Amino acid sequence: MRSWSWRRVITVTVIAVLCAAGLVFWNVLGLSHAAAAVALTCTISVLWAATDATTGDPEWPRTVTEARAGGRHDVSDLGWSVFGRDGFVTDRVVRRVRTLAADRLRAHGVDPADPRSRPDAERLLGATVLRQLKSGHPPTARTVQTWLDAIERLGPASSTAPSTARPSTRTPSAPAPTTEENRA
Repeated sequence: MRSWSWRRVITVTVIAVLCAAGLVFWNVLGLSHAAAAVALTCTISVLWAATDATTGDPEWPRTVTEARAGGRHDVSDLGWSVFGRDGFVTDRVVRRVRTLAADRLRAHGVDPADPRSRPDAERLLGATVLRQLKSGHPPTARTVQTWLDAIERLGPASSTAPSTARPSTRTPSAPAPTTEENRA
């Protein structure tokens, strides 16, 4: 035991003896009971002083992990970034799905920004999905799944574009536009 532990034991013993003497003096306790109380108090004080060495909380050992590009950490980060604190899908994911839908509609010859092509967009995606995509309300996971199912049903662009498609203004030497499908 350290020196301060002995001081604590002596202090507790002196206080216990004085308290027991007062209780015997006023006939609250008998002499044998007072002696037993002092002995018990001194024993607890000695045990307390002897076991005073505390240790820190144990921790799991740190393991070194190799961070690989595209590994589990990226998938985990992507999974956690889908939902916000409110349980709805985040704006970042909604923007990506809207971009994907617009790219897929353009690949099918439908301009999503043109109000005249709304019937064609409704025919391809469905009226409910198109209305939900244009709304400003944050969607649930099930709603986004419905959107992705509708976009997936569109499939790749057909070999013959519908007659509503605008003629291409791209020159043969210009690079192809980047769509959501071919972004990495």
